[in-house]
Amino acid sequence: MDKKVDIEYIAKIAGVSRSTVSRVLTHSSKVKEETRLKVEAVMEQENYRPSIVARGLATGKLNIIALIVSDIRNPFYSELVWIINTNLRENGYLMTLYNSSQIAGENDQHLQQLFDYGFSGIIIADARNELSFSNLLKKANCPIVLVNRELDFVSQYDSISVDNVQGGYIATNYLIELGHRKIGMLHGPSISTTSQGRFEGYQMAFKEHGLKLDSSYISSGNLNMESGKKYAKEVIVHSDSPPSAVFVGGDLMSYGVLDECIRNHIRIPQDLSIIGFDDIPFSQTSFINLTSVQHPYATIGKLVATRIIERIEGNDEPASKIVLAPTLEIRGTTAKVS
Repeated sequence: MDKKVDIEYIAKIAGVSRSTVSRVLTHSSKVKEETRLKVEAVMEQENYRPSIVARGLATGKLNIIALIVSDIRNPFYSELVWIINTNLRENGYLMTLYNSSQIAGENDQHLQQLFDYGFSGIIIADARNELSFSNLLKKANCPIVLVNRELDFVSQYDSISVDNVQGGYIATNYLIELGHRKIGMLHGPSISTTSQGRFEGYQMAFKEHGLKLDSSYISSGNLNMESGKKYAKEVIVHSDSPPSAVFVGGDLMSYGVLDECIRNHIRIPQDLSIIGFDDIPFSQTSFINLTSVQHPYATIGKLVATRIIERIEGNDEPASKIVLAPTLEIRGTTAKVS
C-alpha cells in the first residue's frame, strides 16, 4: 500500500510535532531556523505539497476567493467570471463560483454556510436589496467587494459597477431620437438594484422629452429568454396597439423577444426596434446583431480582482464606489420609426 504523505507523516519523519510542521507551512517566526530547514528538507525529500485546504486549516483562511452570482445561466456572468478569474489566477489566487438561490430564505441559509468556509475574500454579484441580505453580510469575517451592484445598506463595502441609470437613459433616448414614441420596457426583477436603475433611466428619458409612459407597455421578467417570449406574446404579438420599440433590460430577455417576434412574422427593425443591455458576445454576432448597452467587462473584472486582493492583503482605506460609464453599441435591431 502506498504511504500517505501528509502533515502527520512529515512530522514523524522530521521528529517534530504536527503543530511545528503547520508553523513551518505558515512561515511562522516561532520556529527555529534549524528546525525549519529540517522540516523543509523532509518535505522536499518526500515530494510533499500541502493542499490548499490543509494550509487553510492551519492559517484559518483558504487562499481562495468566492464569487457569488445570481444566475450562472446568464451569459453576462460567464464573460465577467472569466475576466475576474483570469485576473485572480495571475495574482496567485484561486476562485470558486457559487450560484445563489432565487428563494430568499433558502439563499440566506446557503450563503451563511458559504461564509463559514473561511474564504480569503468574497465577491458578490447578487442584486437582492433585502434587509436579511444586509444582516447576513455583516456576519462575514473576510473582505467583500460588490460587482455591478449598488446597495444602499452595504455602503461600507467596495463596489464596482456600470451606471445602470445612465445606460437605461441612453438606450431610451436613442429610440426617442429615432422618432419612436410608443416605447415599451421589459426590466428585470423588482428586487434587483441594477434592474431598478435601468428602469429609472428609461423613465428619465421620457420625462426629459415630455412624453407620457404607457404602463401597458411595461413589464418585469427574470432576465431569461422565457421572460422575453412571454413579454412579446402579451405586449407585442397579441396587442391591438403594440409598441414600435422596446428597451429590454438584459440581452438574454432580448433574445426571447426577438425569437417570438420572428416566429410571428414581425420584422426587426422595420416593425419593431429592440435595444438590449449587457452586450454579451452573442449579441455582437451577425445573425443576432443586437443594439445593446455595453458593459466594460474587462475594466470591471480587473478592478474587482485588484480591489479584493488589496483588501485581503491589508488595505484598510475607506470603501470606494466606482461607477463606470456605459456605451450604446448600435447595430441592426434599431431603425427610425416607419
